[in-house]
Amino acid sequence: MGDAPKGGPSEASGSTSDLPGNTRARYPDRQDDREETTTSADVVCVGEALWDLSTSPGTSLDDATELSLTPGGGAVNVALTLAQLGLRAGLVASVGDDPVGHALVAHLSRRGVDVSRVHAKKSTRTGLVFLTHAPPRAVAYRAVQEEALALRDALPRAFGARVVHVSGLLPSRACLLALERSARQAKREGALVTLDANLRPRLWAGDAITRADPRRLFAAVDLLKVSEDDLRLLGASAPQDLAPLLRPEAIVIATFGAAETRALGPFGEVRAGGPALAVASTFGAGDTFVAGLLSVLAREGPASLRDHATIERAIQRGNEIARRSLAGESLVDK
Repeated sequence: MGDAPKGGPSEASGSTSDLPGNTRARYPDRQDDREETTTSADVVCVGEALWDLSTSPGTSLDDATELSLTPGGGAVNVALTLAQLGLRAGLVASVGDDPVGHALVAHLSRRGVDVSRVHAKKSTRTGLVFLTHAPPRAVAYRAVQEEALALRDALPRAFGARVVHVSGLLPSRACLLALERSARQAKREGALVTLDANLRPRLWAGDAITRADPRRLFAAVDLLKVSEDDLRLLGASAPQDLAPLLRPEAIVIATFGAAETRALGPFGEVRAGGPALAVASTFGAGDTFVAGLLSVLAREGPASLRDHATIERAIQRGNEIARRSLAGESLVDK
C-alpha cells in the first residue's frame, strides 16, 4: 500500500496549561523530572505527534468552509490503529505545553493509546498539517528542528515493550544519534526494533541526507520499512540495495503502492500485492499497513523475522488493514 503525500515544514504557536486526565506536563531538560516507565506494552511507537486538519472528500482548500481535526503523524497513526486492533500500544513523542498539545494527548488517551511516555515541553510547538483531497496534498506548519530536539529529549531510559517502532525520521543529526542509542537500548531489553523511514521529500531536500544521514540508524534495527519514495531519496531502486546497511539477520520491507510489497531477509524473499482501490486519497495507507504488519510480529516475537511464512502472513495482514482503512471498513475482524 502506498504512503500519503508528504509536505514541508513551517511553524505554529500556543500558550500553556496543565495536561488533562492521566497525563501531566514533563520537562525533560530538568533531569530530576525524567522518569522510567514500567508500563508494559505490545508496541511502543516513537516519533511525531501532530494534528491533521482535513478538507472533506473532493474539496480543495480554496473551497473548504470547514476542516475536520484528527490526530496525525506516523507514530500516532500506527499507535491508534494498533489500539483499534486490540493491542497495547504506547507512544513516545513530544507536544507543545499548550492547549493544542494537551488536547492531542487527551484525545489519544481516550482512544486507548498509553500516553505516559509523551512529554509536553514549553519550547515545543505542536505541529499542524492541512490535508486537501482535491488533489491530495499536505501543507505542514511545523518547526521541524525544534520537534526533533524535543523528541530526542523525550526518549525514555527504558521502553517496556515487545516491539519498539520508530516512524517519521526528521533531518536532525542529534535526534538520529539519540534514536540510534535508544534502538540499541531497546534491543538490550529484548524488544524487536522496527523502523519506518518515512522520509518526507520536502524535509529531506538538498543535502539533508548527507548532513543528517539516516542510514546509520538502519544498522541498529531489526526491520526497516521503506516506500518507493524513500528508496528514491536514498539513491536506491530496490530493497536489496539497502541490505548492506543492515545487520545480516535484519530484514527490509519495501512497499510500491498497492502493486507490490517486497521483503528481503534471512528467510529469502517474499513478494505480495493486492488489487488497488478506487479511492480519491491514500493518506495514511503506509501507517495502517505498518500497524497490520506489527500486529502479527508483536505476537510472534523476534524469531518471526527468520520465518518466511510469518513474514508473508504479516505483509498480507498489513495490506488487508490498509485496504480496509482506505475503504472505510471496520478494522476489527468480526
